Amino acid sequence: YLFSCVKVPADLEALQRRWRALIGTVRQERFPEFLRYHLLCEEPRIRSERLFKIVRERVKTPSDVFALMEALERRGELFAALSDATHEYWTENPACRPHVRDLLLFRVRQMTPLLFAAWERLDPADFARVLKMVSVLSFRYSVVSGLNTNELEPVYHDAAKAVLDRQARTPSDVFERLRSILVEDEKFEQDFARFVIDTSGQRKKLAKYILARLEQDATGRACDPDTDPATIEHVLPENPSAEWEGAFPREKWDAATYRLANLTLLESTANRRVGNAPYAEKVAEYAKSRYAITQEIAKRAPDAWTVEHVDDRQSRLAQRAVHVWRIDFT
Repeated sequence: YLFSCVKVPADLEALQRRWRALIGTVRQERFPEFLRYHLLCEEPRIRSERLFKIVRERVKTPSDVFALMEALERRGELFAALSDATHEYWTENPACRPHVRDLLLFRVRQMTPLLFAAWERLDPADFARVLKMVSVLSFRYSVVSGLNTNELEPVYHDAAKAVLDRQARTPSDVFERLRSILVEDEKFEQDFARFVIDTSGQRKKLAKYILARLEQDATGRACDPDTDPATIEHVLPENPSAEWEGAFPREKWDAATYRLANLTLLESTANRRVGNAPYAEKVAEYAKSRYAITQEIAKRAPDAWTVEHVDDRQSRLAQRAVHVWRIDFT
């Protein structure tokens, strides 16, 4: 459709070259998603099936075509970079990398229109602060509390529009537009205290990320989930032997296995040694571990691992989580 709006051969050839370059940047299969987020900067709700109808309504002249192409080119590289924490885009903005990685891990993208706007209107340091902000909001809202993501797009649209219209000029201004989607501390702590996470597939990376952030907060030392050699240890094993029944009733096993409190970080060699071993063998390795959150298990539960210990540890981790995943502006 865009090509049909341009009649001058030279202009059409230039447009086709730019189009191919844009598609190479954002990828053909992701172009509808990219276009939708671009349009969501201006409109609060856009269904995927209406995308190209909206374009036809807005773009009627060659000047409209080139204006749209310029806007898409301006945002295309950022869209690609938001899908890759190692993208060269972040070379001069390394503070952005961990937050891009986190958002990819959380599998959330509703904030993309806001990030388009923030990149265009805010300086790099403030953009990084907005990126961190939406990462924390996403972790609380989507990952832990599991709230309805359909409510997010209109809120992010309003924030993006405010930034583009220069009504929101600072990260603090942006947060005021997003305050409605902040899961408050009390609810976040309650939800985290019940949090269960399967450790298979992609969720395993998420589990390690959470444990690494809690470890880093406990020690003040860096613990990068991508590079730290720790493995995920299940205190109550995924396949417990009958010896566990004495302290941990069999009927409670399924409910406890993937609670976050039943997971911890452990050196790989120690993890291989303990495997499905009785708790007495496991706790001896925990006491020698370099990880503070693991040593604490040995201190608080030296003799047995029980349902009560799981509840207590998860409650304490939830209190720490409120501190770890905190918005700077509350």
